Amino acid sequence: MTALREEALQIVNEMPEYLLQALVDNLQSFKKRQFDMIDNEKVDKGEIDPKKAAAFAALEEWRVRNRKYSKLVVDWKKEFLEAIDEKYGYSH
Repeated sequence: MTALREEALQIVNEMPEYLLQALVDNLQSFKKRQFDMIDNEKVDKGEIDPKKAAAFAALEEWRVRNRKYSKLVVDWKKEFLEAIDEKYGYSH
């Protein structure tokens, strides 16, 4: 068993009984959303790293969940060029 899994189980074991149903409901919902966003066939074939796919799915789920709070319009090309300039001193 991995240390992360042990930590998760420890947290579950410390939860009061009256909160367990809400926790299980949240975990099932989270699991369903993650599997819906990942192309499981490509993961099974080894075309996609499962850890990367899960991380991307979590980021996408976070983005969708928080879309209503972010009214910003981001110029991703400008952000990218500024990051490159900051890291490597690239002048555009």
